[in-house]
Amino acid sequence: MNVVWIIVGVSVFLIAAALIIRANRWKTVLTAPGNQADEIQDKHAYLHGRGIRSRLRELDGSSASGIVAGTMHTGGQNPGMKLQVHKEDFQRAKEALEEYTHVLHTSHSPLI
Repeated sequence: MNVVWIIVGVSVFLIAAALIIRANRWKTVLTAPGNQADEIQDKHAYLHGRGIRSRLRELDGSSASGIVAGTMHTGGQNPGMKLQVHKEDFQRAKEALEEYTHVLHTSHSPLI
């Protein structure tokens, strides 16, 4: 009977450790309130198209930091979103988002 409890305890410990390690593999690079969700989704698609591992998560109300921090939405139906990238792709994501911003601003600028 003691062996069963030891196996259960070790299993629970391993599962908890795996969940903690898995959560630490992602870094938040951008947050946006609910009314700016389209912009963050476009950036997610841009990163995905460049082969950069990224994901979108709903803001949970806690403060989030990143490369660019948007304003936090406090209350209402849509709390906002955060864009996260795999920690190994963080530098590539930063460079890609800077390129995205540059292309976005220069493509809409009129020629003088």
